[in-house]
Amino acid sequence: MINNLNKRVLILGGYGDFGARIAQLLKSEPNIQLIIAGRSKALADERARALGGLAEGLRLERDSVNLAAQLKALHLDLLIHCAGPFQRETDYRVAKACIEARTPYIDISDARRFVCDFHRLSPMAEAAGIAMASGASSLPGLSSAALAEIQQTLPVIHSIQIAIAPAHKVEHGLATVRSGFESLGMSFPQLRKGRWRESFAGNHLRSVTLAHPVGRRWLCDFEVPDLELCPKHLPGLSSAVFSTGTEPLILQAGLSLCAQLSRLSLPTTSSQFARIAHKLSARWPGGSLHGGMIIRATGEDSEGKRVGRQWQILGLDGDGPWIPAAPAAALARKFLRGEMAQRGAHACWQLLTLEEILAELKDYSVVTAIETLPTEQCAPPTLTAS
Repeated sequence: MINNLNKRVLILGGYGDFGARIAQLLKSEPNIQLIIAGRSKALADERARALGGLAEGLRLERDSVNLAAQLKALHLDLLIHCAGPFQRETDYRVAKACIEARTPYIDISDARRFVCDFHRLSPMAEAAGIAMASGASSLPGLSSAALAEIQQTLPVIHSIQIAIAPAHKVEHGLATVRSGFESLGMSFPQLRKGRWRESFAGNHLRSVTLAHPVGRRWLCDFEVPDLELCPKHLPGLSSAVFSTGTEPLILQAGLSLCAQLSRLSLPTTSSQFARIAHKLSARWPGGSLHGGMIIRATGEDSEGKRVGRQWQILGLDGDGPWIPAAPAAALARKFLRGEMAQRGAHACWQLLTLEEILAELKDYSVVTAIETLPTEQCAPPTLTAS
């Protein structure tokens, strides 16, 4: 019999890279029962045993024809969807099943179309009386919270540069690598100097310098929801660019080359190549345990003076992967505590404060810094513990 005193939270893909971390973060929430779900009952059970308490494993596939009926029978208080890749899930199957089952929903997608078109489900979600949020991860969950912090002293923003430089010496799941690899060479629009211009994933290999010990990294253009959400929510914005990549440089240069070759219709970004790249990257020497994210904005302060504002977050000693897990955990707590009053389906744009997200990371080697810049280019700031 179901114990209604406990909030029942199902994490679909709960034994994957992100799902397992979200479950670990939520374990501290009082009166919660975590249900770790996915295609493999054995892996789900293993993860549930590691969590302890009331956690249980469950075999549940996102493509089940009767998914809504299964969710309704589970009497869930929340479903957290971590079973990507979201780039290929264009029908919102899991989200629609949640609407039918009247189950609140969060996902960790950073796929542009998935997140930016999610609001189309809002009428159905409102009719079902539930709240739903897409993109509760680094982008746009964390990035929009950081921008809200920047806007406190920079109310008018003209340009935004966002970059993520993950650590090389941490384990990256095949699904994560495959999702990024298969996107190489794909075209997308981005706002540059007031005009929408075409780029593609893997384009514009360039260096970005983060604070020590991350330092200089080589990154490329990539498509994320922020490229569309920033112009939508920030009037007067004329440029918004995003870059990411890997290390060492030779690996990133190889990915950039694969992107260029895919533009010539060569099969350099197939799933088979992704598996090879995953194995090669895991064995490649060099790189570090440190990674980070930086957001640099330029605009006008309250006095009309043109200035810049820069925010960074670094994950040290292999703790970087906890950063993208934190927004989903923080948002889940708001759902479970009844603090998410907004019904309907929304992108995770400023649904969280930076303080709420950083609270999830207090036990990890994560540091943050924010500073005002007199120009767009400056030396890296000194970091303080979050």
